[in-house]
Amino acid sequence: MNIMKLFGFDSDDDDYDDSDDYTEERKRKPAPRKENARSGSSGKLILFNVKMAVSDEDKRRLCDEFNNGAMILIDMHELTQRDYEEFGHNFITFMKGVAFARGGDGRGIDPAQYILTPRSGMFEVWPKEDINE
Repeated sequence: MNIMKLFGFDSDDDDYDDSDDYTEERKRKPAPRKENARSGSSGKLILFNVKMAVSDEDKRRLCDEFNNGAMILIDMHELTQRDYEEFGHNFITFMKGVAFARGGDGRGIDPAQYILTPRSGMFEVWPKEDINE
């Protein structure tokens, strides 16, 4: 039974079939928009603590998240100077290269912290204002 007939809006002599209209409308409906990975629209910030050499799998996962719009904060405070020179510096150089290649930015924000953003200009340093002035 047609719902329109149930509520008295449709008569028996009306042979209009609206199922084709519905099918046509579904065909014309645009596909849902994919989020633009380079727009930084994921709103995600990943804190990655480096304590030992970074595996290729971890690099791949970080690159995937970065390509999906996540910002990445890399913390190397737990590395010794020797470990940083042995593998930490190469890891940071690699990740900054990934950011640059994707149109993003990579900066040191502390002697042992780096931030990668999927777009340039997403990270700003604001000077601290003196309240007493």
